[in-house]
Amino acid sequence: MTQPHESLSSSRGWFLFGGVLSLLVGIFAMGAPGLFSFVLTQLIGALCLVSGVISLFQALFGKHRPHRFFSSLSAIIRIAAGSALFFFTEAGMAALTLILSIVFVTEGIVCIVTSFQMRTNSAWGWLLLNGIVALILGGMIYARWPLDAAWIIGLLYGIQSIFSGSAMLMMGLSAKPAAKT
Repeated sequence: MTQPHESLSSSRGWFLFGGVLSLLVGIFAMGAPGLFSFVLTQLIGALCLVSGVISLFQALFGKHRPHRFFSSLSAIIRIAAGSALFFFTEAGMAALTLILSIVFVTEGIVCIVTSFQMRTNSAWGWLLLNGIVALILGGMIYARWPLDAAWIIGLLYGIQSIFSGSAMLMMGLSAKPAAKT
């Protein structure tokens, strides 16, 4: 069985690409946190709305009949959630703020556990730092929820994205380039 850090070389390019992309998103989010929060909420709402409409058409007019009722119900729920996020953006931002808090706490726990499993990798400390920052940010978001929902998603997501991007970059840079075959 290979060690987790030994399998990183095959994903080195993805770590580097993801790290740079995450850093850029983080900089944008921190530079315009209110705008980022608004756009992110509207984007998620639009995606839910469109996917719900497509799923509803597929459920109603598709050839697969056994699960038509549950597929239609699922599509209607997605349409309702997407509409709520898209048309009631402030309330949607409050809901997404709570969800973001849960995501950060979960990501923090996973990163911390993973970092200790990868102590033989020279970048394990970056992953540990990323996990600690994610836990702290998750707690900060929850502590100020829903009062700061209009801008907190953008700012704290930006901070987390910068730390996550840094950790990905360090993981990619610490991995040996994949052997050419």
